[in-house]
Amino acid sequence: MTREQVLLPEIQTEQKSGKEKFLFNGIEQDYSLIDFWIWNQSDLIENRTRGILAEYIVKKALEVKSNDRIEWDDYDIITDTGVKIEIKSAAYIQTWEQTKYSNISFDISVNKRSNSERKSDFYVFCLLDCKTQNNINPLNLEQWTFFVVETTEINNVLQSQSTITLNSLKRKLKNVECKYNEIKKIIK
Repeated sequence: MTREQVLLPEIQTEQKSGKEKFLFNGIEQDYSLIDFWIWNQSDLIENRTRGILAEYIVKKALEVKSNDRIEWDDYDIITDTGVKIEIKSAAYIQTWEQTKYSNISFDISVNKRSNSERKSDFYVFCLLDCKTQNNINPLNLEQWTFFVVETTEINNVLQSQSTITLNSLKRKLKNVECKYNEIKKIIK
């Protein structure tokens, strides 16, 4: 599509503070954006929210300055030096009632919008590694274990495979298992 054919250009959003009020007929309501965030994002163990939290944790570990997050981009983070990173998360414990721990696997499917290839330079697999329901706290960075793998390694060994279990990740791929404070040193 040429520039002239673009009907709806990309919207440049502004970062919100959470204090923004909802409006009705031009009148501020008695609830704000932070109230929505609390209602929507408080369950940090839930798969979708935990995945976004994992992206944020890796962003902070890498000291990435950009505040932009694009939901369906070809990768989750681009560092200040241009390294593209795809982030995946998993956990043994879920919010719902369980009869056993969850099996750990990660989505590594190729990007169907991008000529069926993985566009990142690295994958960071983030495992919320706590197996004690009473103690699980995704904000405790010591409860996370990270596995850093170069995307070329995934492409060469797994090709178009769409998921990988934790055991296969450890056995088949050259990966670096690390803690939060080691991620930046590994990806440099």
